[in-house]
Amino acid sequence: MLTLGNMDAERVERLGALAAHVVEHALASGLSWDEAILAFGIAAKAIAAKASDQGGGSPQQCAALAERRLKSGMEQSADVLRAWLR
Repeated sequence: MLTLGNMDAERVERLGALAAHVVEHALASGLSWDEAILAFGIAAKAIAAKASDQGGGSPQQCAALAERRLKSGMEQSADVLRAWLR
């Protein structure tokens, strides 16, 4: 089950919907699964750069947080996506 600290149900719902959307697009992309994972890492770095540009911290701080969050996501159960991947 998804465990995200004190995150409210609406935010968990949006997170799951986004994750399911990303999975569906990754599967349809024609990339191998490991190439899709590489793309997620690149996207995370780009999102972190944008966050930094918008005052979220230094590029290094935002990239480090992105890496921690990616690792945290890997610790979650993918079962949470069943509701969206039908």
